[in-house]
Amino acid sequence: MNADSDCDVMAVGIGGLAMLSKRSILAAIAAGLLLSGCSEENLEKADFNAYFYYPNSQREEYLGLVRGLSACQSAASNRAYSLRMDRSLPWSYICCKKSSKSSCESKHK
Repeated sequence: MNADSDCDVMAVGIGGLAMLSKRSILAAIAAGLLLSGCSEENLEKADFNAYFYYPNSQREEYLGLVRGLSACQSAASNRAYSLRMDRSLPWSYICCKKSSKSSCESKHK
């Protein structure tokens, strides 16, 4: 497991997947995520770069560095609220998990 990542993903070869049922594949993925330490708790301890995306445009706004996935989600919701946008408008956000090697190691919502 990479020391910089709280959430490493295990891979299975395509040949191995062909022999598994959908239920087995889902169970294997879930077990792998639990064993690797990928959980909400770990995501709440991670740092995220928060980005807000305006409706119907390519315009992005950097909201800052926050601690925890829920704080990132709140930052985006708070920005939409401050702009008087409700969920009926197609605004969006991305939470980029920060690591020592990358400003966006993985994207979350």
